[in-house]
Amino acid sequence: MPFDYEDVGEFGSQGAAEDWAKRNGIDPRDLHFRKKGDGVDVGVRKGSPNADRDYDDRHGGRRDGFWR
Repeated sequence: MPFDYEDVGEFGSQGAAEDWAKRNGIDPRDLHFRKKGDGVDVGVRKGSPNADRDYDDRHGGRRDGFWR
């Protein structure tokens, strides 16, 4: 059964997205990565324990505004 993912935005690298997830208490196994140009688009699996909380967007190599 496939999972639904909520987009959280674009990061400069997969490592930056994983660091961001750790800071926000999100299990890296709940992340979904899609290559986009030089970076990655990231989604969080819906239904994960921290999927509905506000995320910290002050760090993590983000290249665009946080639109959640």
